[in-house]
Amino acid sequence: MNNKLLRGIIPAIVTPFNDKGGLALESVAKLIENFIDYGCEALYVCGVTGECLSLSVTERKEMAKEVMKVMKDRLPIVIHVGGTKTTNGAVELAKHAEIIGATAVSSMAPVNSPRDLNAAVEHYRKIGEAVSIPFYVYWIAKTAQPVTAKIFLEKMEKIPNFSGIKFSDNNLYLFERIKEYSGGKLNLLTGVDEMNLSGMVMKSDGAIGSTYNVMPKLFVNMRRDFENGNIKGAMEAQRRANYLIEAMLETEVGIVPGIKAILNYRGFNVGSSRKPHKDISRKQLEVLLGIVNKYKLE
Repeated sequence: MNNKLLRGIIPAIVTPFNDKGGLALESVAKLIENFIDYGCEALYVCGVTGECLSLSVTERKEMAKEVMKVMKDRLPIVIHVGGTKTTNGAVELAKHAEIIGATAVSSMAPVNSPRDLNAAVEHYRKIGEAVSIPFYVYWIAKTAQPVTAKIFLEKMEKIPNFSGIKFSDNNLYLFERIKEYSGGKLNLLTGVDEMNLSGMVMKSDGAIGSTYNVMPKLFVNMRRDFENGNIKGAMEAQRRANYLIEAMLETEVGIVPGIKAILNYRGFNVGSSRKPHKDISRKQLEVLLGIVNKYKLE
C-alpha cells in the first residue's frame, strides 16, 4: 500500500464529443485549465462521468493521452480502466496509462459480475499486477459487494499496489471502518458530491466528483472552509450545491447530460452524451441555469 497521492477536490472530467458523436479532443484543454484556475488538485479520467461504458478501448486511450498531453505533469492524473467487456481490456488500458505517464489507475468491479467479491478482487489483482503505478478501487454503491471492512481489506492484501478507493457510496459507516482498519494507510476519497461535506467529517483525503465539472470553485472553497474551521460556510456551500444536484438526480435530466448542457452553455463545447443518456430539453436547461444563477454556482 503506497503513500497518499490524491487530496482535495478532483473533477471526474467529462469526455467531450463533437456533433457526429466522435471525440472532441480539442475541448479538453479548456476544461483542464478551468479546473487548475479554480484550485482543483488532480483529475479522474474516463470514469462513469466520462462515459466510459460507451467508449471503445481506442477512444479511451485517445482521451487519456490528450489529458496527459495538456496536463504536462502539473497535477496527478488517475486513469479509470474498468467498465470494459473483459478484464483483459482493462489490463490493456492500464498498461497504456502507465506508458503515457499516468499517476495511477483505477477500476470499478467487473461489469459481468459486479457483486461477486472474489471475482472483483481477481479483476483488481490482474490490473494491479499489470502495472507498477498505484491502483485505486472505484467503489460504486449500486454494484458494491455486501462486505465488511475487515473482509474487504483482507481480500485486497494480495494486491501490493492497492493504494486507495474512490468511494461512490453513501454508506459512510463503511467508509470510516475501512479508514480505521487500514490504519490510515489507504488514500480514501469520497465520490458522492451531495455528501461531500459529510465525507470531510469522516476525514476523507479528498473527493472525486462529477458536478465539480460545473462547480469547481464552490467545492474547492467548501473544503477550504472546512479545513479552516468555517463549518457554517462549508454547510452553506453544500446546501447550495445540492439544489443543482437535486435538479439533475431527481428528474429525467440526469447528472452527465445536465453537466454537459451547462458546460456547453458556458462555451466549453463538450457536446451531448451518448446513449443510454438522453438529450435535455431547452426547458430543462433553463431550470438548471436558473438554479446556477440563483445560487451563484461556479
